Amino acid sequence: MLSTIFSISKQGFEESILTSLVRCRLISLTAVLAVSLSMNAVAQENSGSAHTDETVQRQKVALIVSPKGSPLWQATTPLRAGIRAAYERVKDKYELVEFTLSEPSAVRDVLNSAADAGAMLAIGPVSKPAVQAVSELSYLPLPVVAINRAHTERIPELMLTLDMSVESEAEQLVKIALENTASEQNAAKSFVIFTTGSDYDDKLARTIERELAKSGVSAERRSISPEQLSYLRQETRGKSFRGVFFAMSAQQASLLRPYIPPELPVFGTTYTSPLHLQDRMQAKTQANDLVGMVTLELPAETKLPLSSYSGYMKEYDKMSQEERQMFAVGIDAWQVGEQWLKWAKDFSFSESMSGRLTYSSEDGQRVIRQLDKAVVNPSKTGSAEEDLVQFTEDAGDAGL
Repeated sequence: MLSTIFSISKQGFEESILTSLVRCRLISLTAVLAVSLSMNAVAQENSGSAHTDETVQRQKVALIVSPKGSPLWQATTPLRAGIRAAYERVKDKYELVEFTLSEPSAVRDVLNSAADAGAMLAIGPVSKPAVQAVSELSYLPLPVVAINRAHTERIPELMLTLDMSVESEAEQLVKIALENTASEQNAAKSFVIFTTGSDYDDKLARTIERELAKSGVSAERRSISPEQLSYLRQETRGKSFRGVFFAMSAQQASLLRPYIPPELPVFGTTYTSPLHLQDRMQAKTQANDLVGMVTLELPAETKLPLSSYSGYMKEYDKMSQEERQMFAVGIDAWQVGEQWLKWAKDFSFSESMSGRLTYSSEDGQRVIRQLDKAVVNPSKTGSAEEDLVQFTEDAGDAGL
């Protein structure tokens, strides 16, 4: 509990003043920019010169990055590539400048440096600790598009989050799984989550388990090694499950699937989907093994016309599954940033690369990224499909 009502009021008053000052600063900068452009245009018309002052025309955008050579720098390379690829298409309007964030505690200083350098917007940071650090600041010196989830209800007015976290995917997949297995004929109440025990797989499995628990549904988490595959059916015989979640890669899931009764519904996030693997032959082989698995898909791989992202294909085709996802998020982060620069109260992108993006100021400072639902099918054409999943057989009848 807070100490006194007075302290709350004082803090709220100070933050309101600071936020107003920031808005005034941004409005002033915008006004100065507009006046400068007008004066420049008049000067050019009077002199007959075709010269354009790019430093006056272009708005400066700060890209907050991790130190070069760090693990996070390497991991976010496709994300930065996506942001830069989107920027290249409109670089006549903007100037993109990088600022390095060495640790989350330095986020205030980095944002101040970006604002002092004339940046009108910051894109980043990406890591959860850094995004959390931004969300806990009492005020921001410039608008920020943070590319991750902030685990707090109250965030600064100038902050906007674009959620690309594994928690977000787990939420969406669990909702789909509960809807698709809600049948009176299915008496099974519990799901089973198969994982390999690796750090990332275990994190994903625990996240799915927590999301199921929020809906009052239990799950049995099982760590399966390659040596245990042949014993899987025998070990689970006699148990009745509502469905299966794969918290593992597509290659590992394709080895496990033959040991699970085909009638049992199976689910996997984009991490488990084989539909957009870089190796097309491998993708088709694993899709054959995982046919019928319900998953989440990037629109660029399933529904968007090629014209929507043809300008990025040179880089896109060279990337792996995971890299493509981050590249797509980077492109969409830039689009969100452009809207945030305009102080848009709500916006949506129906043909964005990483998912359907929607934002409404009434719903908080969060851009919702909804992924497409897809069913693994080796002959998938990429066109919109109806829900092909019909589960009528009881899991108990399937031998589990």
